[in-house]
Amino acid sequence: MSTPRWQLQLQATTWRNLTKVGFWFNSLAYPRPPNYTFVKTFTTGTHATSGPKEPISLYFYLPENFDPKRRKHPVVINFHGGGFTLGSATDDRRWASTVLKETTAIFVSVEYRLAPEYPFPVAVDDGMEAVLHLAANSEEYGIDPDRMALSGFSAGANMVFTVPLRLHDYLEQKSAGKEHLPSFKIVSIISFYPLLDFRENRTAKRAASKKPEKTLPSILTNLFDTSYMPDKANESSPFASPAAASDEMIKQALPPDNIGLYCCEWDMLHAEGLAFALRMERLGKKAEYESIPEVCHGFDKAPNPLSTDPKADHFYRKACVVLQRAVDAEPRKVSTIL
Repeated sequence: MSTPRWQLQLQATTWRNLTKVGFWFNSLAYPRPPNYTFVKTFTTGTHATSGPKEPISLYFYLPENFDPKRRKHPVVINFHGGGFTLGSATDDRRWASTVLKETTAIFVSVEYRLAPEYPFPVAVDDGMEAVLHLAANSEEYGIDPDRMALSGFSAGANMVFTVPLRLHDYLEQKSAGKEHLPSFKIVSIISFYPLLDFRENRTAKRAASKKPEKTLPSILTNLFDTSYMPDKANESSPFASPAAASDEMIKQALPPDNIGLYCCEWDMLHAEGLAFALRMERLGKKAEYESIPEVCHGFDKAPNPLSTDPKADHFYRKACVVLQRAVDAEPRKVSTIL
C-alpha cells in the first residue's frame, strides 16, 4: 500500500525543518560561507509543461571582479541536493565560495520545486527553464551564454546530467518547428555523489555498498523515492535515470570534456557513479572520476559548527580545476596544492 501524499508532505516538512537547523550549524564553522549577492525570480511555463506556472528564485553570488560593462562572465548553475524533497538554493554556499575564489564565474543556485508537492519531472523541467532563462537574459545578468557550467550535489548531481538530456530533447523538438530559442553552450559538468539510476532499488544498492551501515537510512531514501517517483514507470526515463539514456543521447547532450564526477566511498551510489564515468569514457567523453576515500554521502554538509571537513575543501578545489579549463580564458593557479 502506497503512502498517502499528505503523509509524505508532513514527513518532508519535518525533515526540511531539521535540515535547516543542520545547515545553520554548518554555516557557523570558519571560514564562514558567503551570503548571496541578490535574488532574481522568473515564472516557469515558458518552455516546460510539467507543474503549474509558478515563480522560481535564482540566487546569485558574484565574483569580486564582476564588471558586466567590461566583459561577460561565465556562469556556474548549481542544483542543491536533498533527494528532490529537501534542501534549498543556499545549501551549497561553501561550494559557491570556492568557485568564486578559483574561477571568474558567476555562481547561480536554483531554487527548483520539491517533491512530494512537485514530483518528477518538475525539478528537471525547472532546471531546464533556469538554463534557458539565464541564456535568454544573459545581457542583463552579465553572463557569457557560451560558457555555462552545471554543478550539483546528490539529487542536484543527478540534475546536472538530466537537465542537459532534457534540454537536448526539447531543443530538437522546437528546432523542428523553427521556433527561436536562446543560444547557449554547456561546457562543463561537476557532479558530487549523484544518483544516476532509479531502476535498481535502494535495498540492493545498500547491500552492495562497501559499508552498508554508513549509507543513508531507509527512512530518508524511502521518503525521497516515493515522493519524487510515485509512478514507477518513470524510473526508466533518461530524464530521471541518466544511466537509462541511450549512447547517442549521452554523446549529443553532454559536453565532450571537462566533466568531473566525485563519489563517496561509503555511499550506496558509489558503484553507479563509477559505472557511468566509465561509460562516458567509452563514448569518447573526457570525464574525471574521483572516489573520495572513507566518507559518507553528503560528507561535506555535516552539521559541525566547529570545523569543516578538509576533504571537502580539497575536492572542491580539484573540481574547480576542471571548471577553470572550461570557463576561464586564462586558467588561474588553484590556491592550494592538490
